[in-house]
Amino acid sequence: MHPRNSCLPVVRRALPRMLLILAGLCAGASGVSRARDLPTPVGGSVVVPLDHQAPDGRVAAIRYELGAPFDAAKPTVFVIADAQQFYVHAGATPELQASLFGDGFNVVGIPGRGSNSVVIRATRGTDGRTDWRVAWRVFNSAQWVEDIEAVRRHLLGERGQVSLYGRSGGAFLVHQYLAVHGDKVRRAWTQAPLNPVIVAGLGLRTDHFWEEIGDDDPDLQALLRQALARAPGERARWMRILQRQNFFVPLSRRDEERARLIRAMAAGDAATLEAAGKAYQVDAVDRMLASPQGVAITVRLYEFGDAVVARPRDDGIHPGEETFRDQVRPLLALREQGLITPPTFDLERLHRVDAEVMVLAGRHDHTADYRALIALSACYPHGRLFIADDNHVFEAMNRQGHATRLLRAFLAGGADSAAYRSAEADAEALRWRE
Repeated sequence: MHPRNSCLPVVRRALPRMLLILAGLCAGASGVSRARDLPTPVGGSVVVPLDHQAPDGRVAAIRYELGAPFDAAKPTVFVIADAQQFYVHAGATPELQASLFGDGFNVVGIPGRGSNSVVIRATRGTDGRTDWRVAWRVFNSAQWVEDIEAVRRHLLGERGQVSLYGRSGGAFLVHQYLAVHGDKVRRAWTQAPLNPVIVAGLGLRTDHFWEEIGDDDPDLQALLRQALARAPGERARWMRILQRQNFFVPLSRRDEERARLIRAMAAGDAATLEAAGKAYQVDAVDRMLASPQGVAITVRLYEFGDAVVARPRDDGIHPGEETFRDQVRPLLALREQGLITPPTFDLERLHRVDAEVMVLAGRHDHTADYRALIALSACYPHGRLFIADDNHVFEAMNRQGHATRLLRAFLAGGADSAAYRSAEADAEALRWRE
């Protein structure tokens, strides 16, 4: 499924125990039994330009995979992941079809160019090192959008409509596709869709760590400052641990676990911090960023936060923003030199999209601010919004099976269908109310 790449077997072996390694989007289909006797994956490839702005230049083959044999009588759903997500990978689509969508759809997974060895090699200079200007050109979201469009035309023809599914960064990519090719979409389900453009426009921040620990226990801020002052060499790793913790700890235990780690930092408790680093896959993230796929991951991460992190901040400690700056430093340097143009997103074009678009938001999401998602949903003439009293990975929604039931009903009949209204009523206890 993936083009040849020496590090891919290692990545594949890690995937069964984590859907994502960077974004931590471990929101699966809780409440749905694991599929058995899954069909052998089938699929194909579409040849696309390395740079869609230069269509006569070099090309690469973008792979796609089907969850089951294609049936022209069924609606088609594309599962969209971006560079920092790996729940769409070789052999994954049949299980995604069984666990998330059922057999009422053609389910198409598109791993994307981030793991394509031809595109990765194109980013290397003559010295073998990454040329970040080239990396930005071939891995920015506009290229991924046109790759998705190429697969749609290949499978469904020029006028064929598709439904889309994405979460977090993949959900942001769905909205980026809608802004360009919205007339090709029937329905779109987007779960915790990041949108840094709206966040920046509203003057919001997604990293509320400093305020939250102060509200929980005012002593924690002073303890953390003292710990970092005593061990400045540990700062980057400790920031990554605190940032990654959000993806692995249920909301009900978040404050307790944060306090435990901060006290461990203050006490120099290396064993506790080492265990946390392993549990939160901090070293695995570092290895992934250093791998060939890390080039595309870095570009996508830059798109997530440039508009927000470029703004001045107070003197507090913000693990999410600090970790982001460390991870995308090469691209921040190019932006500061005026050598790359910051990413853009045309909100005005969303007003003309006729598709029905679902936004599932988490009130306590540390990555996709629910207030920005209210604004995002309102951009669409047929936008729908459900704000869950939950976090970024929708731990409660998935544990109780609500997310999957809402998803299937929405994609099958829309938000006005009896099936969707029934699923929404069942999830009412988890709806957040101010």
